[in-house]
Amino acid sequence: MAIIPTDLLDRIRDLERQVRALMGSANTSPPMNQIMNGDVVIGKGGRLRVRTARDEDLLYLGRVQPDRDERTPQQGLVVRRDDGSLALTVWTGAPDTLPVQPVQILDRRGNVVMADDATHQGLARPYIPYPLPVPAGTGSWESTGAVDFTTLYRGPGIVQHPRLHCRVAATGPEGAELRLLADGAQVGPLGGPEGLEFTALLDVEYGSTVTFEVQARVATAGGTVRCRPLALYGIQS
Repeated sequence: MAIIPTDLLDRIRDLERQVRALMGSANTSPPMNQIMNGDVVIGKGGRLRVRTARDEDLLYLGRVQPDRDERTPQQGLVVRRDDGSLALTVWTGAPDTLPVQPVQILDRRGNVVMADDATHQGLARPYIPYPLPVPAGTGSWESTGAVDFTTLYRGPGIVQHPRLHCRVAATGPEGAELRLLADGAQVGPLGGPEGLEFTALLDVEYGSTVTFEVQARVATAGGTVRCRPLALYGIQS
């Protein structure tokens, strides 16, 4: 039997180990549910599609229907609730007449409760009222000559924002004071004969209906303070 050099046997063993390692790695697939670095690119009319456990569409990101034309797909976003109702869309249902995609939030009955304006700028919905013009002549404003705070205006409001912006015009003698109450509690600082304007936290539960009151008083008997609310807005924090 021929003598085989020891170093040749070692090389054969090393090759066998490398072959076994290579075969093992070939049969082992990396996890496909994680992306630790880099981007996921979906292009050329492709889309990301998420479905519920009942095999119903939950999200489209990428190509959405209808196409803009035969050669141009529409790219956008459609999100549904797990009951199938639309929740959020960035798309247009009529690319020929409304090419710009509005951003829309819908309630579970399909009503658009918030959307931007796809033709000009700003909001399309909800409609937000402007403050009503008030009489220019102060003689028709509500007034009081009482030295104790007296309610001159009262009305309800539904709280939907964390802060409140208030502006009240006034005219009266030195020392006259104004204030705004929400359910009997003062909100913001006191105002004077020059009026009242402030932005302050409204510490009321979201969705609550509160009663706003504008009150005024004079410093000494014999004077008269007049006022008129100009603006009462809910604003973000």
